[in-house]
Amino acid sequence: MSRLSVLAATAAGVMLLSHPIHAHGVAGAHMFVSTLLIDDPNVADEASLPTFMWLPQPGDGGVTPSAASASIEFDKRLTENFGFAIAGGYQWLRTPGQKTANGWQNLEGTLKYKAYVNAEHEFMLSVGVTREFARTGANGSNGAVLGNADVSSTTPKIYFGKGFGDLPIGWARAFALTGTLGLQMPDKGLKVDSDASPLNNGDSKQWQGGVSLQYSLRYLQAQVKDLGLPNVINRMTPLVEVAWSSSASKPNNTSTQYLFGVGVNYTADTYAVTVEALLPGNAQSGSHPGIVAQFHLYFDDLLPNSLGAPVARWFQAS
Repeated sequence: MSRLSVLAATAAGVMLLSHPIHAHGVAGAHMFVSTLLIDDPNVADEASLPTFMWLPQPGDGGVTPSAASASIEFDKRLTENFGFAIAGGYQWLRTPGQKTANGWQNLEGTLKYKAYVNAEHEFMLSVGVTREFARTGANGSNGAVLGNADVSSTTPKIYFGKGFGDLPIGWARAFALTGTLGLQMPDKGLKVDSDASPLNNGDSKQWQGGVSLQYSLRYLQAQVKDLGLPNVINRMTPLVEVAWSSSASKPNNTSTQYLFGVGVNYTADTYAVTVEALLPGNAQSGSHPGIVAQFHLYFDDLLPNSLGAPVARWFQAS
């Protein structure tokens, strides 16, 4: 599921019009599609293979470094509503006139429980916890340059999705809002001296979150008015999202960051493709626009009786 500095890329999506729906993120008639900067509220059997991100970083003295990463994530349900995810990847930091820094990202593991779904009001709520395992990626000075934490951390999170089907305005019912909020808590707190220089390798606590606004053409066609659009257009969902992070304790060694994504999701029967332009919200998030793209597989459609089924169902079948 994520990363540029502390931002994460993740996804989930599905076709709603003429194909059966299995374990995708659906509340009532609304489907919550792939977003790449924040995690979605659903629990499913899926994989991101890969998520690619490129973004110019804040410059120093006229030199503008650029960061890139290629990440993968595997999500698996243990029961119908409870599952886990494992994420990792490789990253590069290129600075003109210097040797490119590169290395593996720290591994992340997530447990998530889909706690509540209200079909009538197109609402979904989940809770979860993410653990970053320090020193599982590049470490030392190279890891620090790449942004890998030197201390493991735990992040409790909440996730939600809300379709706008309750609205009395027909065309507006195709909107949906998703979001997440978490508090990252490192195993070791940061200590500094009187000059605010670090005395240890600890980190400060951080708030992490974001929201996405989606407009589902498949919902518009199926639930509001059939405009006779080609099927390739029906499968698209334009979206905009923002991810942010800010310090939640003192002393701290990070600044507030905002990163916007504007793009489109395309969901076929067994896969989804999402592409977004990245727009830094402040100087700490980046110096110029970038791009993020993801290819996503749905095992519940590809392999519904094996890898796409919850682990608990495997034992029931046997």
